[in-house]
Amino acid sequence: MYREIDDRKNESYIFLLVLVIVVLIVALLWSTGLFRWDDATKEDDQEMVLEKQIESNSISEGTISKEDFIALQNEVHVLRQEVEKLKSVKSKTVPTNQTTAVRNTQVEEPKKQNSYDVTLASYNHDWVNSDANVSLKNNTNHTINSITGRMTYYDMNGNMLDYQDFTKSVRIEPGMTKSFLLKGYGYNDDYAYYKSNVKGSSPDRKYKVSFELKSYK
Repeated sequence: MYREIDDRKNESYIFLLVLVIVVLIVALLWSTGLFRWDDATKEDDQEMVLEKQIESNSISEGTISKEDFIALQNEVHVLRQEVEKLKSVKSKTVPTNQTTAVRNTQVEEPKKQNSYDVTLASYNHDWVNSDANVSLKNNTNHTINSITGRMTYYDMNGNMLDYQDFTKSVRIEPGMTKSFLLKGYGYNDDYAYYKSNVKGSSPDRKYKVSFELKSYK
């Protein structure tokens, strides 16, 4: 009878021992990630479980060391970062059916100038004055701010005496006439424009003029 009781006790001890061993195996498998209740657990949850395992030093000896486990975890993080980078690059390099609009820039050609855009309206030079009074007319439809021209001087027979090139900063609105002073011809020799006041003692000291437009702004 005592022997039967001992046998029962031994069987109980063996059952408890087997149960403990099974629990330990399950705990070991659970701690190493080989056994999970939910196979659909996300990667983020796995990382949290692994971090808790490291903090609690629950990694069993004989399976993997703590240092190796940390190294493996770091490698997993690096690989995940590389995958995310590849995904982002792929999304950016997806070709789109966008057409680039080509802008045809047209260079505005400068307005052509002709000799009739600015003409000589009047000219006056008395023999006692060193400067002549010149009036020019703007025949264009826009305002002129600067004129470059040539004044040519002739005797009464039409022979050329001299010429003078000049540039004047003068503002002339469309269709308007503007006067300015310009050095008169032959002042030191008592010359005068033939329609102006000519010296009585030197009636032959008179001249004619012609205006040639070079450019304007």
